[in-house]
Amino acid sequence: MRIAYVTIHIAPEIMKGGVGKKIKTHLKLWREQGHDVTLFSLTPAEIPFSGERLFLFDPGGGLLKREIRRASGLRRLLAALREHQPEIIYFRFGLYSYPLHQIHKIAPVVVDTNSNDVDEYRKKGAFFYWLNRFTRTFIFGPASGVVSPSFELVDILVPKHDKPVCVVANGVDLTDVEILPAPKNEHPVITLVGTPGMSWHGVDKLIEFAKLYPEITVNIVGYAPKDVDGAVPPNVKLHGFLGREQVQAVLAGTDVACGTLAFHRNKMHEASALKVREALTFGIPVLIAFRDTDLHDVQVDTIMNIPNTEDNVISHAKEIRDFAYAMMGNRVDLNVVGPYLDQRKKEQKRLAFFQEVLAKQK
Repeated sequence: MRIAYVTIHIAPEIMKGGVGKKIKTHLKLWREQGHDVTLFSLTPAEIPFSGERLFLFDPGGGLLKREIRRASGLRRLLAALREHQPEIIYFRFGLYSYPLHQIHKIAPVVVDTNSNDVDEYRKKGAFFYWLNRFTRTFIFGPASGVVSPSFELVDILVPKHDKPVCVVANGVDLTDVEILPAPKNEHPVITLVGTPGMSWHGVDKLIEFAKLYPEITVNIVGYAPKDVDGAVPPNVKLHGFLGREQVQAVLAGTDVACGTLAFHRNKMHEASALKVREALTFGIPVLIAFRDTDLHDVQVDTIMNIPNTEDNVISHAKEIRDFAYAMMGNRVDLNVVGPYLDQRKKEQKRLAFFQEVLAKQK
């Protein structure tokens, strides 16, 4: 298949992290299967994707000027896409800009969804919420198919089940893993990697936990002091944004990694978080506070599950503390966990879905 992979306005720091790694893995594995794949990305700054088609726009100068430049960049992207003549387009859902709706005239579009966009944009303010509400049907309505990382999102985003849907949870390339040796800490170190402004990460919960156990070090990567409300205890280390190698250095000294702790704030209960999978590929035990699409039935000592509720961290604080101490010196057995996360199997399923979508177009 001749596949065009399209992304619009993903922040460069996000593309340099887990999301970018996920997209690169898709491109790599699809090409290994013999498919002709090209990334077309509308981006406000250079991103680390050599050999792909990048369309830059200036995000400065206020909202109106930014949107005008974004629309201009999008027109250039769509023109290049038409010239490329893909058989199918895999579009990672993003906020609409004119004339994005024209993408459906180029080739069948499969929309890649990763969150409940309605609630996510509600948290960004009235303007973005209503812009998304009014324009999202331009993308989902004519789509030839939808790929979702969870069954819950299918019910939210395609409630009528009126178009082909495929659930493919996030995975990992098991040929590209590096088990980090367990650190030799005197007391446990717990780490959460997140992005400021996303309340569903539950950073505030982890800070309250740290106040209860001052001997436990809590790393919060992605957040600087300006990104949290109020003072933090001395055992909380706010690292701010870090590059991939710097994040790995923090994880190398970690006994337990946290997934998202407050998905309920986004009205979600199921996910296949990239950060959880990244930690597992490093061998780091994890704390999960939601239903993991792949791992919900996996019973191993190195994965702890707590409920997806507002008081989940505080009400289970002692259990989390005990788990952190028990995990010191331990690492995850990928022979047990790995088969549930195998990205190659997942990409075979996704590519088969593309073929089904194309077959229905004939």
